[in-house]
Amino acid sequence: MTDLLSTPAESPAAEPERPTILVVDDEIGFREGLRRILGHRGYRVETASDGQEALDLASQRAFGLALVDLKMPGIDGFEVIERLQTISPQTVCIVVSAFATVESAVQSTKKGAFDFVVKPFTPDDLMVVLLRAEERWRLMTEAERLRQERDSHLLEIATEKGRLRTIIDSMADGIMVVNIDTNIVLDNPEARRLLGRVSMSRLEGQVADYFEDEALVQEIRAMLTRGDALPVTRETKLSTPGPEQPDRYLRATLAPITEGPPDTPPLGVVVILTDVTQDKAFERMKNLFVSMVAHELKAPIGAVESYLELIRMGALDGDPARIKAVAERCLLRTRSLLDLIRDLTEMTRREGGFLERRLQRIDVSAFVAEIVEFQSAQAASRNITLHFEAPKTPPILVADRGDIERIITNLLSNAIKYNLPNGRVDVRLGTSSGTIVLEVTDTGVGMSPEDVARLGEEFFRAKNAHTRTVTGTGLGIALVKRVVDSYHGALEVDSALGKGSTFRVILPAAPSASITTKGGSV
Repeated sequence: MTDLLSTPAESPAAEPERPTILVVDDEIGFREGLRRILGHRGYRVETASDGQEALDLASQRAFGLALVDLKMPGIDGFEVIERLQTISPQTVCIVVSAFATVESAVQSTKKGAFDFVVKPFTPDDLMVVLLRAEERWRLMTEAERLRQERDSHLLEIATEKGRLRTIIDSMADGIMVVNIDTNIVLDNPEARRLLGRVSMSRLEGQVADYFEDEALVQEIRAMLTRGDALPVTRETKLSTPGPEQPDRYLRATLAPITEGPPDTPPLGVVVILTDVTQDKAFERMKNLFVSMVAHELKAPIGAVESYLELIRMGALDGDPARIKAVAERCLLRTRSLLDLIRDLTEMTRREGGFLERRLQRIDVSAFVAEIVEFQSAQAASRNITLHFEAPKTPPILVADRGDIERIITNLLSNAIKYNLPNGRVDVRLGTSSGTIVLEVTDTGVGMSPEDVARLGEEFFRAKNAHTRTVTGTGLGIALVKRVVDSYHGALEVDSALGKGSTFRVILPAAPSASITTKGGSV
């Protein structure tokens, strides 16, 4: 029990590492005498009888100390010392020689010798010099260890910096680091691209040189002076050099680089740049879309409300003919609302990627003839002649039947609605180089070149004296264009104001491999 409770005895300190000693002398008695003396003192000793043997041993393993005689056959001691410094710079050389002159001492020192012991000598005389040399060896060994450790750390730092540089360069956002003098000290390729400086290898100079937004620059400067600075996000605009290029909008997130106590001003500021140009454009389109939808809904709902108010107030009591006329107008308005809702739903499905296609082989001649027959009643109500011309060999199209019906119905409906009384609509179907071509020509009001250029925009309708009374959503041609584009086809328009229009749809007869389908078979 006493042994368990007693304090363990301290283990003796570990003996320091002793250097291995190389004795180089042509006298065997002297070599063996030094081996015995130094061996008794804990040193490991190896011997060489001449200079060449010493150099061969030094090439095979490291020696901490070398005791070298100057006068030897073959390679003398001066050359051995000089070459040892090249083979093993950590070896401390001591000259042990009876050839004791000032010149030899100076020459051996120049060759790299640490000290000089003159024969004959006592073991104590030798140990005084040897211990000093051993201390020199320990210092050199420790210095080398520290140098290698430093080099290893430097390599690790360089590797870490390389990894960090790779990460920064591969980031999708632009990165800039600004120092306390508001100079840019680090950036990445995306930052140079966003700022329109792709040709530069790195951004240099003041951060104010790259931003027009003075408020953003002032925010960076203010952040560098505040110890309590917090990250800030703001948007900025960059003007482009050419009028044909839209301005670029960036979201800049500023974050201080802090070190030390909490109230210490930052060492710099990290600026993260994100391109929000498309987000801005989408937001503008969304606002425009909402505004247009509200406008398109407001007119028919307002008209229906007015008609219903007349009936509620009894203004049409006793007049069935007027009530019937008002009911027809209400139905016309509600049908236009349903058309708008259907078109919006279809547009949303296509834009959102929720469309489901069922490809099948379609006899286009029979399909177009069927739709022309269906639209003939609407054409007859306005005294408009419909004419359909098809090739002798019916072309076969691989497509979704609903998509093709939407194209043909929209083009025919527009040709009838925007035609003049007693006008004409010609529908032609043909083939050309693996494609199917459908043309719908009318003798209607036509369009100006400016209106033709805007065809395909949501809610766009050509505005002139002839179109004011024509109801529509402004989405029909936009949908046609999207359907045609989805089949990698083309929509062409030839029109002249007051003379009529020709809409030409060109579709590949066979489907592209990139057309996504669900269900069905071809």
